[in-house]
Amino acid sequence: MSPLSYCILLLQTAVCTGSAAPLSVVSPEGQDQDHWIERRCSAMGTGFRIEIAAPTRAQALRASEVALRAVESCERRLSTWDGNPDGELARLNRAPVGQVVTLSAPLAQELNQALAWNRKTSGCFNPAVGSLVAAWDLRGEGRLPTGPELQAALAHSSPAGFKLQGTLAIRTSPGLLLEEGGFGKGAGLDAALAALQETSMTAVRLDLGGQWLIASASTSHAPAPTRFAVAHPTHRGQSVLHLTMTSGSVATSGNSERGIVVQGQPLGHLLDPTTGRPTRDFGSLTVLAPTALAADALSTGLYVMGPEKAVEWCSSQEGIDAIALLVTPNGLVALASPGLKGRLKSCIQSLQITFPVFTAPTH
Repeated sequence: MSPLSYCILLLQTAVCTGSAAPLSVVSPEGQDQDHWIERRCSAMGTGFRIEIAAPTRAQALRASEVALRAVESCERRLSTWDGNPDGELARLNRAPVGQVVTLSAPLAQELNQALAWNRKTSGCFNPAVGSLVAAWDLRGEGRLPTGPELQAALAHSSPAGFKLQGTLAIRTSPGLLLEEGGFGKGAGLDAALAALQETSMTAVRLDLGGQWLIASASTSHAPAPTRFAVAHPTHRGQSVLHLTMTSGSVATSGNSERGIVVQGQPLGHLLDPTTGRPTRDFGSLTVLAPTALAADALSTGLYVMGPEKAVEWCSSQEGIDAIALLVTPNGLVALASPGLKGRLKSCIQSLQITFPVFTAPTH
């Protein structure tokens, strides 16, 4: 089976559809003896698509099962939804203040990475917003919290209320709730790739709820460049950009797909951790990063940061790039970090891609 890749990059909750023109991928030289299989299933409450290559079809099928089991294991570990009360992160959220909790090595690593992106984004990405999510009822029908309710939730949404040293964790704030929504899919994809290192996999493309991870076992088995169609932030059936990548992960955040209307007011699901309120809805933000957890966390954190600051932030980061699509009264505007030059192409004549130039601060 050829490594066919019909990829429509939408919001992270979206599943590929035929609403936009499909894009074909050509097999790289030297890979024609590999056996590619494609498998579609469900994991983490969304669609999970596995495209994987191995020397034999049987090995590719076994590897796909390994990838699926790794994501399912990650889901059991991270999910804090009501249907998973015994999940490791859910138990940590219920632990009494001051009690030392010993975490599994995978969970400790995932939380360490999430906290690292919290620091690197100056708090724009925050894995400790569980109380704010509950205050706005973002897992339900949505609600508008009162001022005192919002302030109480905000007071318990600082990562400072959680201490992690090695695999030992302590909650120091009684209302602190760690929320996996901003990094869980990325963690699942990274877990799948780590598990695949022990198989005969030669190349893989994974799509978990619209977030993609592309990798190979060696440079000699690198997948052909995958071309994604980036959709319009508010008109998902319209492709506006083509993006090419050969490895790493790509994730998109925006409010159009998961927005909730409460008392006639649109309520976005992306919260600004500094104010506790939904962040400004400007369009969509797509992030490319070496790991899936990084792309997942940063697609949220950089959206909160805002389009111009997000692109500027990426311009000083190695291996991390972003595309911001802004919906304006004069039409759609695209801003991209400099690392994407030569990898982006506009699909519509009216859209011009701007690569802002930033001056390094003087000391």
